[in-house]
Amino acid sequence: MLYAQRRIGISRAAALLRRAAAAVFVASTVVALAQESENRVVVQAEAGELPSAYGAPPDLSHGRISTLTKSYVLSPFSFELETGYEGAFFRDGAPLHLFRQEIEMGLPGRFTIGVQNQFAHVTGDTRESSFTIEGRYALANWNKLPLNPAVSAEYRFGGHAETDSGEIALLVSQDFPHLVEWAMNVFVDHGFGHRGSTSAGFTQSIEVPVLLPEEKLEVGFETLFRSGGEFPQLGRTAKGLAIGPTLAWRPSQRARFDLSPLFGCSDHTPALQMFAVFSFSFGRTTEAEAKNPSSARSR
Repeated sequence: MLYAQRRIGISRAAALLRRAAAAVFVASTVVALAQESENRVVVQAEAGELPSAYGAPPDLSHGRISTLTKSYVLSPFSFELETGYEGAFFRDGAPLHLFRQEIEMGLPGRFTIGVQNQFAHVTGDTRESSFTIEGRYALANWNKLPLNPAVSAEYRFGGHAETDSGEIALLVSQDFPHLVEWAMNVFVDHGFGHRGSTSAGFTQSIEVPVLLPEEKLEVGFETLFRSGGEFPQLGRTAKGLAIGPTLAWRPSQRARFDLSPLFGCSDHTPALQMFAVFSFSFGRTTEAEAKNPSSARSR
């Protein structure tokens, strides 16, 4: 009798353990499925943002951070279409207006290639100024090296009154807490004409969003310095320091407008240089890019 009661108790305990194990299994399965569904929704929502190049914030992986300063590279098989304006207004004499169109394409292996065409308008005359081909390469994925260095090289075929020239540049960029973004380009330019002059300089930009969470409006500060060079359309020198504010407005996820009025700090620079760029991004967003959304940045 006692043996039978023990068997019944053991059987009941075993049944309770089986039920408890089944309940734990079902609960863990439900939690896992819910977590997977939540992650899927988050990834799909964040994948709708602009593509990220190798883990870089979207604003730093779309050709440029501002009108003058480029940053990092494009994501593979994404494209950037740009149309830009540069106006140089001097303390005396006629102003110079430059209009350019540019397209860039991201390639695997952290490469970006692009072409640019530029027209000049001065004293009522408009003509082609230059045609440029460019290549850019990032040395490592984002945040694998300090300041995320990239190198670029471009060759400009001179148009009317211009000679061919080449430029090499080091591009560094970084994002900081509170969505602060910074980039600098250090460049060396060499002309291949009869003068064969060489000059160097840098551009630098820092920006912070003021309309969150979409970051539709960003404001900042931009600097341009040249050790030499000239505006060949006017025969004027173009050396010295120019500084001023910069503004970026994104009317949609893939469209962006940048504006930078820079003020000359010497007699060799224009009194005012106005830069404006409208850009449009398109191309595919990969799963790997979706894993590095801009919302994952330090705030």
